Parts: sequence; structure tokens; C-alpha cells
Amino acid sequence: MPHKLLIRLVDAEYAITRLNVGSQMPEWLPGPGFWTVSSSREEMTLVCRAARVPSSTQSSLGWRCFRIEQHFSVDVPGVLSSVLRPLSAAGIGVFANSTFSTDYIFVPGSDLDKAVQALKEHGHEITI
Repeated sequence: MPHKLLIRLVDAEYAITRLNVGSQMPEWLPGPGFWTVSSSREEMTLVCRAARVPSSTQSSLGWRCFRIEQHFSVDVPGVLSSVLRPLSAAGIGVFANSTFSTDYIFVPGSDLDKAVQALKEHGHEITI
């Protein structure tokens, strides 16, 4: 795993939304930018651009998204932890999602500057 990652700040605000188990996927979820749905026996969690989420939906708003620009095999160890460790050390809460090829790390918008600084200090290159 490379010591230095190229990480891009996605230019949008995101929401993390909770729905009840068995809910239908809402028609507002798909669209531009990253979006995902996860389901467990307790809940269904949606992530998408905040502008698409109805105000009546239980959501945590104001999240900003970092995308690891390099693509690694799904079994390469340490990629995600090399981003999460400096954020944790800086006292920043995260919500992470992975695709087959890369990782998306969400931080509260109020911690964005602190997150950028922590990642740069750890040797990562941040593009904004």
C-alpha cells in the first residue's frame, strides 16, 4: 500500500439517512454523485447528496465526502486505515463506505478544515 494517497474532496454536501428495514428504495436516492444503500436486520441506511433528501426523512446532514482516487484490489490491507487513523487522532468522527475499487470517507462539514489538515500532515495529497 502506498504511503501517500491522492484523495479528492467531492464538491457536494451529503446526507446519511435511516429508513426502516423493508422500506422501498426511494425514487429520490439515485442521481448524480456517490450514492449507496445498505440494509441490515436493524435498519436501512442511505447515503446521497443532501439536496435530494426530503426534509421529512430522518437524516444526518452536512457531511462532506473524500474519495480515494487510486484504485486498489479489494484485498489490499491498510488503505482505508491510512485515512481513518489520522482523522481519528484529530478527533474527527467518520462514516466510511467502500466500493469494489475505492473508498469514500465522510466527515462532518464542521470538521472539514481540520480533516484536510490531518490528512495532509499524514502525507496524503488532497485535491479540492
